[in-house]
Amino acid sequence: MEILEALDARHGEAGVPFKTLEAAAGSRLPFQALKDALNALVAANAVVRVSEKPARLRITAAGRAQLDGYR
Repeated sequence: MEILEALDARHGEAGVPFKTLEAAAGSRLPFQALKDALNALVAANAVVRVSEKPARLRITAAGRAQLDGYR
C-alpha cells in the first residue's frame, strides 16, 4: 500500500497503472505476490480498481486509515 500511496499523487483520479506498480514493487515482490496482495487489498476495500483494462488502482480512504494504523 505504501507504493500505491506514493504513486497515487502522481496519477490522481485515473488510478495508478498496474505496470507502474509492478515496476515500483519489482525489487520487493515477485509478480504473483504483488498480484495476490493487490487482490487481497481489493477484497478488503483498501484498494479499488478504477479500470480493468488497462488495470488501474487507487488506494481508498479505508486503505489510507489501515496504512496509518501500521505506521
